[in-house]
Amino acid sequence: MPNRARSKEEMLQEAVEAGQSGQPERARKLLLRLLRQDNREPLYWLLMSTVVDSREERIYCLQNVLFLDPENSAAIHDLELLGAEIPKPDTPALLPEEPEDWHTKEIAAPKIPKKRKKKKEEPWSLSWIVASLGVGLVIILLGYYAAQNGFLDVLLSTETPGPSLEPSQQSGSTPTSQDEPTATQEMLVVPRDPQDLLEATYTPTPRYISTPHPGDDNFEQGLAALDNQNWDAAADFFQGHLVANPQSADAAYYLGQARLGAGDLEAAQTAFQQSLAIDPEFAPAYLGRARVAIAQGADSSLILTDLNSAILLDPNFVDAYLERAAYNLRRGNIEDANDDIKAAEAIAPLSALVQYHKALVLLAGEDYSGALQASQRAYELDLTLLPNYLTRAESQQGVQQYAASIETMQTYLTFEGENARGWELLGLGYQFDGQTDLALQAFDRALELDPNSPQAAYYRGLQELADEKAQSALGYFRVALASLPDWFEAHIGLAQAYLGTGNPSGAFFEINASSDLIETDEQRAAFFYWRATVLETLGQMQTALADWRSLLNLPASVMPVDWRQTADARVAGQ
Repeated sequence: MPNRARSKEEMLQEAVEAGQSGQPERARKLLLRLLRQDNREPLYWLLMSTVVDSREERIYCLQNVLFLDPENSAAIHDLELLGAEIPKPDTPALLPEEPEDWHTKEIAAPKIPKKRKKKKEEPWSLSWIVASLGVGLVIILLGYYAAQNGFLDVLLSTETPGPSLEPSQQSGSTPTSQDEPTATQEMLVVPRDPQDLLEATYTPTPRYISTPHPGDDNFEQGLAALDNQNWDAAADFFQGHLVANPQSADAAYYLGQARLGAGDLEAAQTAFQQSLAIDPEFAPAYLGRARVAIAQGADSSLILTDLNSAILLDPNFVDAYLERAAYNLRRGNIEDANDDIKAAEAIAPLSALVQYHKALVLLAGEDYSGALQASQRAYELDLTLLPNYLTRAESQQGVQQYAASIETMQTYLTFEGENARGWELLGLGYQFDGQTDLALQAFDRALELDPNSPQAAYYRGLQELADEKAQSALGYFRVALASLPDWFEAHIGLAQAYLGTGNPSGAFFEINASSDLIETDEQRAAFFYWRATVLETLGQMQTALADWRSLLNLPASVMPVDWRQTADARVAGQ
């Protein structure tokens, strides 16, 4: 049987692996095959520049990159390091007449510039590239993935990294923690019933469908079982009701809710379809079907069609507005989500769920004060709405009410002691309140419950750096960036970890990959300081000097004193 032809992606991966294992000749052969197939792919030329032998051929490859992608920061930077001229836009690279020893001599230079669209998913990820590439490849790739941000995209998260670190924290100045978390009186939580929270009356969101069904106890018993999240019992009750009342669209809808709660998506879909067969204009069934589609990861057009149908059929259907707002929020459509919240609030201003979702939308827009106000209102309306405690604590931290957020999370964790996000938020409260020992214990607990908790991993990584455990810090920072790839401080932390493990090339890659994420002068100062430090480690003293000068051009208030002193000394000693 003939061998299956390898795809471009497979050959690209093999080329990278060859570079990792110190096989430049094999990497060259694979990249030459790729360039013969497509000489207008800038990534192929960029990689080829890492495995050719001569300075001239490296320049040629990098100029081809810029011909295809004029803003490619990796190629620009490497040409600067090589002391080569940056070509003008749309200027093709010139191949010398007799490049006898060149590996790329039989590959024609590209003649048609082609803009590369950013891709949201690729078979290689930033963390995989960093982990697998050899030193030479990493240096060249450092800017490509920074420029091509789409390669770093991951599933959208509505959570934000929280307040930016001060420069002193970016340096890794976190107090030493113990190797194993120890129980403390402040951290002790005892699970209780959420009803124990009630110290006043509360106003839960009323049930949307409250049609009476006299003469059949199954319906009311089913509702009670739903309220208690006894999904199987609820399904049995509603199924029994439907046997006697086959035209009960609301019973079929609640049967679907019970199946959905139990995680049986197919059965839930069948029940919602049954409800619509009974009454094609029954709005809740469209909402139920949309919820199943969301759980299945269905196409957004199908989901939004059902959500829109539910609202068109009943413009006062609060639950449908909230579901559509939540869905748009997960997709990053904050304005659309906000419109739905306004509509829901106009219908049910005293609904705790409406105020809770309003807080989520405001939190996503970094309106921490508004989010806290909405979350506080939800809290006053329904003390038992436990997810709101997370939103309340995050909002409190956004307005620097760290002690209040600690109290909020301590209350929450007495009821939801196995929630990793709760422990993470508790840790953040302690961290920014200056109680770092307690913060580290909370972060350890969060990571025990969910090893992918990004903020807990980040601060754990800072502690490992402070303890000079750079190798273990690498893993923590990678966890943080896997969930929050646009977190500037986490990129800088990972760069420090690479530097600590003796891999300045990896550090250089991470720092340059963070350049597009800079938003504040504090971040800009961290960028210049650490890149200059890494460049010096790589022996690029003159290139580092430019970054030291850039650091000195920033206000002294945005950086630690020792950073500025170092920059002053470097510039003065040139």
